[in-house]
Amino acid sequence: MRRLAALILTTAALTACGQSEGSQDPLQVAEVLEAAKPALSPAQNGTPPGAITPGGTFSEGGTTLKFQVNGRNVELDRLRSAVFEMTTDDKGTETRGAGLRAGDGATNGVPDRFGRLLVVDTRGGEFIAFSINPLIMRQRYPMPGTPYGIAYDAKRDIAWITLTERNEVVGLNVAAGEPAEKYRFPTVRQPNTVSVDQESGRVTVTSGDNGGIQVISP
Repeated sequence: MRRLAALILTTAALTACGQSEGSQDPLQVAEVLEAAKPALSPAQNGTPPGAITPGGTFSEGGTTLKFQVNGRNVELDRLRSAVFEMTTDDKGTETRGAGLRAGDGATNGVPDRFGRLLVVDTRGGEFIAFSINPLIMRQRYPMPGTPYGIAYDAKRDIAWITLTERNEVVGLNVAAGEPAEKYRFPTVRQPNTVSVDQESGRVTVTSGDNGGIQVISP
């Protein structure tokens, strides 16, 4: 009952957060809410592995990302750096239910096959995993280097995360109780986005400033 009460209080406080200055909400991440951004990448040292083709652009997207996780609608609020389970009111209108803080500046997430939402905290330099229904933080793992892009290989249980401050992509095995680093590769400059082919396991990293599109076979 204590945990449930704390969750309800957290949800109410998160929902009450505003974008105006002078907020009295103790959970608000900043006086003025602003979504975290990828770090500006340094110059590269050498040629990264894999096949690289020219190109690479980046669209930051909206301030709220929507997911379907464990049969529930879930939102990642980039401004508040929080994860919310969605519910419906007595009129059938979808609204935010339970919510938990997701570090200091969560930016991107992806569902996994275990009914969790995997999130990167860009400002805080962490990987965070939340179980859904009920909403509980299950894992926190340090990711120095400004993590930003994330993709999930459901066949191999690998979460691929880009580190924009280091021009790297890291593969975490997320099948056990704690994440474990399995891969780490140098990438093209400004690796803002990553995707993975679910059959072959090939990882595609895309530069955010025309630094190229890189395909890696782990």
